[in-house]
Amino acid sequence: MAGVKQEVFAVTSAIVNAFIVRAERSIIVDTGFPGYGDKILKTMSRHDIRPDDISLIIITHGHHDHTGSAAYLREKTGAPVAIHKADAEALRTGVNPPLCPVGGRGRFMVAMSNMVKPKIQGMEPQLLVEGEMDLRDYGIEGKIIPTPGHTPGSVSVLLAGGCALVGDMIFGGLLRKSTPGFPYICQDIETATKSIQDVLDRRPKIFYAGHGGPFTGGQVWRKFFVKP
Repeated sequence: MAGVKQEVFAVTSAIVNAFIVRAERSIIVDTGFPGYGDKILKTMSRHDIRPDDISLIIITHGHHDHTGSAAYLREKTGAPVAIHKADAEALRTGVNPPLCPVGGRGRFMVAMSNMVKPKIQGMEPQLLVEGEMDLRDYGIEGKIIPTPGHTPGSVSVLLAGGCALVGDMIFGGLLRKSTPGFPYICQDIETATKSIQDVLDRRPKIFYAGHGGPFTGGQVWRKFFVKP
C-alpha cells in the first residue's frame, strides 16, 4: 500500500457533506440524508469508482444527515457499515440521538429538526468502533479515532498524508462556510474541545467537515486555542 496515492472527493450540498476516499480501495465517510446516496454514487462514477470498489462505509455519528443513506449504500455497494458503539442505536432505529443546542442558532436548528423528521431506514451496523481502528485492511492508509463531544459516539478519520475527516466535530458557519467553529448542536463542549486538541496533536494539514470547510490545521488552531 505504501506509495499509493490517496484522494478525497467531497460530495457537497448546501446542507451537508459526505466524502469518498480512494487509495488501494475506496471508502465512503458519511451518507447524507435519505436520497443522498444517488449523489454519492454519481460522484463515484465520475471518478471511475465502482460500487464494488467500496470496502467500508464509515458513519462519523448518528444524526440523520449523516446516517440517512447508509442502508441504501450498503445495499448498492455490499460494503460493511461502521459506527461507534455509543451511536449505534441511532443507526439501528433511525432515531436521532438527543439534540443539545449551542446558542440561538443551535436552538433554531433543533426546532427545524423537530419540524422536519425524515424517515430513516434503520439498519444493523456490521462493525462497531470503540477505540482506534486501523483502515489498512480496507485498502486505506489511515485510522478511525473516537472524537466525542458532538455526540458520545462521534469519530474522525485520519488519513496518512495529513487529511482529517471530522464529521461535525467542527462546523463551518451558515454564512461563512470556510470559517471553523463549534457545532451548533453539541452534547459536551468541553469534551468536543479535547477532541479537537487530540486531532490537532496529530498534525493534520486539512480538516474536512460535515458542514462547510475545508479548513487548514492553522485555521482550526487559531480559532480554538489562540486567545484574541
